[in-house]
Amino acid sequence: MDTETQEKMEFLGREIAQNLARMGSTAMVPAGQPELPACGLGMPKIGCENLLYAPITVARFYRGGRTNIDQVVEGQIPVAPGSSVVLSQPAHPPWATGCYVLRYRLANNANNHDDIKIEWFVDSEPLDAIQYGSEIYNNDNTVIGEGKLPIPLAMGEHCCIGGNNRLRVRITHLGNANQIENIRLHVEHANSVKCCSACASGRSCQRGCQGGEK
Repeated sequence: MDTETQEKMEFLGREIAQNLARMGSTAMVPAGQPELPACGLGMPKIGCENLLYAPITVARFYRGGRTNIDQVVEGQIPVAPGSSVVLSQPAHPPWATGCYVLRYRLANNANNHDDIKIEWFVDSEPLDAIQYGSEIYNNDNTVIGEGKLPIPLAMGEHCCIGGNNRLRVRITHLGNANQIENIRLHVEHANSVKCCSACASGRSCQRGCQGGEK
């Protein structure tokens, strides 16, 4: 190769390299291919990006219709007078809260239910209302109505719990006698907004819900 031809080839090579640098790395993608190849600088799509839960897990969860709030994250059960316990849901797909069912037993068959304070949180953010055991139990320890209360609203709206959030409750014994000996608590989320709306309006928690009282 003579000197003139070599100089022209070197000049052409520099021009091509500069043009590619100005256009960026996507210039290497073949025409008609929207993504970079797997061996390139990008990540090929597989259809599962940002998926927290498999569809089979989500379907099984929603069919269940209730979420147990049974993980102790602070304090302990039994709950002594003057102390509290914080319970949380397990991790699972996003859900909309409805009414909840709380059952507990006081020592000595006591009926000081107004001493039992119930506070709900999404993670550490408090919801809009505080409730008391006297809204669940009568003085003779029988359950009031269906024994269901609505999860309080969040900033005036029905509460939706994201997949990375945890719905939590703090149950506090404000009195000085008769510890809380056991606690069972779950939240209903089948047809939750209808149930919660009815219950918050003072009607039956299940009124107007599929399979519930009409």
